[in-house]
Amino acid sequence: MDARAAMRRSVRVAPPPLASRAAVLLLLLLLSALPLSLTYTYEQDVFAINGLYTALGSPSLPGWVTNGGDPCVENWQGVGCAASNITAITLSGISLGGQLGNTLANFTSIITLELSNNNIGGTIPDNLPVTLQRFFLSGNQLSGSLPSTLSTLTLLTDMSLSSNRLSGDIPDVFSALTGLINLDFSSNNLTGPLPPSMGNLKALTTLHIQDNQISGTLNVLQDLPLKDLRDGNPFNTSIAPSPLPAAPAPSPSLSPSTGHVPSKEPTKSPDVTNGSSPASGKHTIWTVKFVGYILVGVVSAVVIVLMVMFCVSKHKERKSKKDVHPKSKIGREPQRLGEPKIKEVPEIKEHLVKPTNTVGKASNVVSNTSEELKVNASY
Repeated sequence: MDARAAMRRSVRVAPPPLASRAAVLLLLLLLSALPLSLTYTYEQDVFAINGLYTALGSPSLPGWVTNGGDPCVENWQGVGCAASNITAITLSGISLGGQLGNTLANFTSIITLELSNNNIGGTIPDNLPVTLQRFFLSGNQLSGSLPSTLSTLTLLTDMSLSSNRLSGDIPDVFSALTGLINLDFSSNNLTGPLPPSMGNLKALTTLHIQDNQISGTLNVLQDLPLKDLRDGNPFNTSIAPSPLPAAPAPSPSLSPSTGHVPSKEPTKSPDVTNGSSPASGKHTIWTVKFVGYILVGVVSAVVIVLMVMFCVSKHKERKSKKDVHPKSKIGREPQRLGEPKIKEVPEIKEHLVKPTNTVGKASNVVSNTSEELKVNASY
């Protein structure tokens, strides 16, 4: 019995070798897979950043590799992440070269792409990530035209492509970019007029388009909430003021001012290339101010006329009140100044005080005194 109990105890304590090995292996697999599932950078973002790194010429950037890697876990230089998604790449002013490549559209959640003040050449790719909100490529060597696919960046709030070698017309791509606040195309070789869709940029407060060859008018910008406008291009200002004669039609005093606008513009034409020519928006503001001054003058004149009428009416009322009481004043003044009346009043009092024996005599005295008072009042 003791031998059998000992055998049973030994069987229970020592598990089979195969089962123990399997359990340990399964535990190791779970532990190794856990961090990968929680922090590993999204595969499509890794593919996109590998392609960008290759297109830039594989510069010396800590952590960056041309194939694979984990940007979010390994803290690649200039890379920002949210969970396992790359949301920002900021590499400005570090002398990057090469080009932008054709893998930018593979970023799934990128919000900021900041590659300003480098030596990046080539063209702006057509396939851009639609999640971009801040797009900065200023101060590089980019050439070619602006891509029409800018219209797909509907979340864009800030874009700067200044100080490059971009050329051609500005494409009509701004209809859906209603959240765009700051836009900078300055210091390029852009030509042609401003596209009509720029009138839909209802949130735009800053627009820099100076140092280009943009022509036409600035009429598309007149309804925008611009606080910082830098044009500095050969805009045709003789066409922009054409709507002005219709505005001053109700007021004849504005007709001479509109006549001065064409005469002044030819004198300023040499300065147009220097960026000092007035825009149509400025003419509109000047007209509004002029009309405002006239309205203020008219209102002031009406107020003055009303005040004069009020003073005249008050003067008439006072005069009429004086005319109502002249007799009473005239009747009292002789009583104060007339010497006969002062002497006669005591006599009347004496007649009234003296005792009389008959009623008839008293009545005669009273009647006589009343008649004397009436005569004096008439004087």
